[in-house]
Amino acid sequence: MKRLVSTVSTLAALAAAVTSLSAHGALSTFDSGTQGWSATGDATGDLQWSAVGGNPGGHVFIDDRTTGGVTYFVAPDMYLGNKSFAAGTMLTFDLRQVYPGGANQFNDEDVILQGAGLTLAYDLATNPANGGWTSYAVPLSAGAWHIDTLNGAVASEAQFASVLSNLTGLRIRAEYQSGADVGSLDNVSMVPEPSALAMLLSGGALVHWLGRRRRTGAHQ
Repeated sequence: MKRLVSTVSTLAALAAAVTSLSAHGALSTFDSGTQGWSATGDATGDLQWSAVGGNPGGHVFIDDRTTGGVTYFVAPDMYLGNKSFAAGTMLTFDLRQVYPGGANQFNDEDVILQGAGLTLAYDLATNPANGGWTSYAVPLSAGAWHIDTLNGAVASEAQFASVLSNLTGLRIRAEYQSGADVGSLDNVSMVPEPSALAMLLSGGALVHWLGRRRRTGAHQ
């Protein structure tokens, strides 16, 4: 009976850990709609969703209105708030752009974090492929993020931690071509830092071990 109570208690603790990680982590596969994402800037109408054509499955996309602004995908509330757990991990996502004719690319802030009265900007190494998906992994740590613009000062560890602990905005650039184009987004992920996942896995291993002990005891 004591072993059973111990196992039940461990299972309850593991379930609580899973619930906590689910509440803090964020994942958007866009297989069932826009999942709260929107768009802002030089966009024609609202963010669109397609059940096919993603990487794989569904994805969201936005048409450029070509009036001179820059279009961004805007993250929903599940990506905001205290995201300190994600420090040291990667914000991952897939992007695609589609444009007619030749390339006429321009540079701008590609990923923007806002919080604690600060704005941090990140510059992707390459622009998305024309007509094909490109996968990105953006480090959620100081060193590559700049204050306000890409030409601003590099954010300190303290500044980055402050923003991550109170995120009020996350934007991913949707427009990279001067002229008509369509930007698409898929598979956005912000997950707990590795030690939290390790603790969860060790909890699962403990439950498995306790289960084996209980089954062995029952046959002795």
